[in-house]
Amino acid sequence: MAAHDHLVFCRQAAYTVGGHSFSAAAIEYVILKMKPPVHRPQIALLLALHKLKVSEELRKSAIDTCEPLVAFALSTGMYSSPAVRIYKAKRVREELQEAQHDFIRASVGLSSKGRLLVPKMLHCFAKSFVDDAKLAVWISHYLPPHQAAFVEQCISQRRQSLLGSRNCGILPFDSRFRYLFLPDQLSL
Repeated sequence: MAAHDHLVFCRQAAYTVGGHSFSAAAIEYVILKMKPPVHRPQIALLLALHKLKVSEELRKSAIDTCEPLVAFALSTGMYSSPAVRIYKAKRVREELQEAQHDFIRASVGLSSKGRLLVPKMLHCFAKSFVDDAKLAVWISHYLPPHQAAFVEQCISQRRQSLLGSRNCGILPFDSRFRYLFLPDQLSL
């Protein structure tokens, strides 16, 4: 899906919350205070060109500050998006952290040369917390112990054989259509 088509869809798709209708774009960029995604610069440009109309009701519904983990809760119907989940108000912080862990476990891989393959979305998110040289180690903290040990072993081997080479490859954003539903979420 092209960036323009995606933005048009987000502006047209509407959800009724508390008797008020909000577009998907208004929910993402106004209510949740998400910044335009760094991994998709064309969205930032389109948002600047197509100003979102912000009503007083929309302003009242907005959260006070941006929560970075919300990036793992927004499934935009694209292959590189996180899985669709249902969140409960009582556990939203824990469930957002679970979504981050699940996304990392499901989307990070290793190349045949022992290079960690990281989706662009995750790379952009992680830049707020860690520099590129330590990205692989940061990611390994979210992996099951056997996978983390394997990643650290590959990093160590790469350092020994290719001193100074990058340990991570960044996978481009894949905008092909897909909604991923987790099996345990289907029964809710």
